[in-house]
Amino acid sequence: MASLLELQREFAAALRDPRATCAVSPAANLAIYRNNAEFAFRHALEIAFPVLRRRVGDDYFRQLAALYRQAFPSRSGDLHWAGRSFAEFLTNQLRDGDYAWLADLARLEWACEESAVETELEAVGPGFLATFEPEDLELLRFDLQPSLRLVSSPFPVFSVWFANQRENAPPVDESLQGECGLTRMRNGVLEVQAIGADLFSYLHATAVRATLGEAMQAAALDERRLVEVLGFLFSKGLVVSATPR
Repeated sequence: MASLLELQREFAAALRDPRATCAVSPAANLAIYRNNAEFAFRHALEIAFPVLRRRVGDDYFRQLAALYRQAFPSRSGDLHWAGRSFAEFLTNQLRDGDYAWLADLARLEWACEESAVETELEAVGPGFLATFEPEDLELLRFDLQPSLRLVSSPFPVFSVWFANQRENAPPVDESLQGECGLTRMRNGVLEVQAIGADLFSYLHATAVRATLGEAMQAAALDERRLVEVLGFLFSKGLVVSATPR
């Protein structure tokens, strides 16, 4: 007689593959479970990637969801995380084709999903810098909002995202120049914003714990532009603390 663990593994495999053997009887009962599991998984992806679904259409999205589920079955009882590897899957599935840009669109949509479940912390204002000695400012490391996510793409994925916040939106020319930007939660509302390349470079360096001076160099900012970038960070409430190196 098969152990409970073996039965559970057979059941999980049969939910994804009708050809898999399973001791559950009658087979019609298993088919009900299989259909429900497939629908729930696909529906979770539809919620997480609405713009991608609109761009490819329901039929193709359904095909992609089925293939993705075979390659990356859910490992959690919380289906919010079902789409965690969807962008990775699309990168491999659509590599070198006309729809390769969809993988970056999926990265942007998943960044939105990650931002939405992060904690919002109280931000500090620019006056916070006055608590440090002037010679220490370039050595500061800023701690940014936990919900901040940064996305960069050689495709205009932010333009696509903004244009497709409603059904039946006209297509965006994917041959336009690439874009970079951010997602974050602010006062309980998701914010998505395209930003300049130098600001993106500064934020990326800061997010990986570069000092203010190091991030300034990484983004090739002069002093005037640095003032503008810092103004953006504090006006957007992105800085939650700072510590000297």
